[in-house]
Amino acid sequence: MLNQSSFSASLGILSLAVLSGCQTTNNDANEPLVNQTSIPVESNEIITFPQNEDNDYIASWKLPELPIERLNRFDWQQVGLIDENNIVTKIESEQSLKLDIRPNNLVFKYDCQRYRVYHDSYQDYHYTSYDITTITPSSCLIKDQQVAGDISEYLVQLFPKYGRGHFTFRIIPTSDLLPSFHKLALKNQTSHMLVINTQDKQLLFEGKVKTLKPISGLPIDYDFLEKYKWRLVNAVDSKQENIEEITHSDYPVTANFRSLLNNLDEHQAGFYSDCNGVGGSYILTADHMLLIGSAPQTMIGCDTKREAAEDKIRELEQLSKSQLSLKRLSTISTDNSSLPHYLLTQKLETGETLIWQNEKKKNP
Repeated sequence: MLNQSSFSASLGILSLAVLSGCQTTNNDANEPLVNQTSIPVESNEIITFPQNEDNDYIASWKLPELPIERLNRFDWQQVGLIDENNIVTKIESEQSLKLDIRPNNLVFKYDCQRYRVYHDSYQDYHYTSYDITTITPSSCLIKDQQVAGDISEYLVQLFPKYGRGHFTFRIIPTSDLLPSFHKLALKNQTSHMLVINTQDKQLLFEGKVKTLKPISGLPIDYDFLEKYKWRLVNAVDSKQENIEEITHSDYPVTANFRSLLNNLDEHQAGFYSDCNGVGGSYILTADHMLLIGSAPQTMIGCDTKREAAEDKIRELEQLSKSQLSLKRLSTISTDNSSLPHYLLTQKLETGETLIWQNEKKKNP
């Protein structure tokens, strides 16, 4: 059982009465942090994710109808919870959980703490949760450690490890919400709400369109990234010190971006150092943010330095978020006189900076 008084009184993020199946909640505050109403959960959904498919074989591999890229365009903030008894819990606190949706992972946010839910497969219209990582930046001084711990414990219950739990997304237009839902008092005038169905709970999130950051350098899009092969020419950590594992001249690191042949809206990134390769699906946002997921890889044995390079690039790139910028150089590429010469700078959320140079792609 989670610490009810700390969790409810400090945040009002979720009612522990709802979480534990109880029917009442006691708070010391003058006004209740949550309002509960028992209603049938119904709506006319204009977008359902995932959608049904009569052919079971197709259902096992069909790509999502509601792309992660679309969901990533919003900053999501939790406004409610529906439990297994259809009890709707309104979340009043301004410190409710926030959510960022990325390839292969959901990032829940509380204060400066981050909880990353990694999911490694999509099958039969469900995502399979695999693991949860709690991320505390070095500069993070959490205001309430008890609440932070309670959130972590609760998310572990909702998203069990190693494929024992499944979840799905769906979008509900706010115009179709039942009257009881309007008590949620949406603040962002959003036209849709996101529902995450997991275990026997439904988490309700309000979306606010992300504010685009100013971009520097030349424009970048999917076609541009996927037109070239990219070779790593420089890599430094947050202290501007050289990252030795991936800057050996004898073991060059390259990156390749591509679209899937059977779905041009699905994009894959791969990183190589003459060994197994590391990669995953990726999203490129309008303000040049690069979000990379994860994917299975081969496990062929390589020499120590090559394995160290791929281990490091995996640590940096998989499940990462980074800012891209591009500039064109006046020099001419030696392998093709007509090839323009670019440098692509990647500044990772974790502080590292990688610089890539374009090369002709042999197999576009």
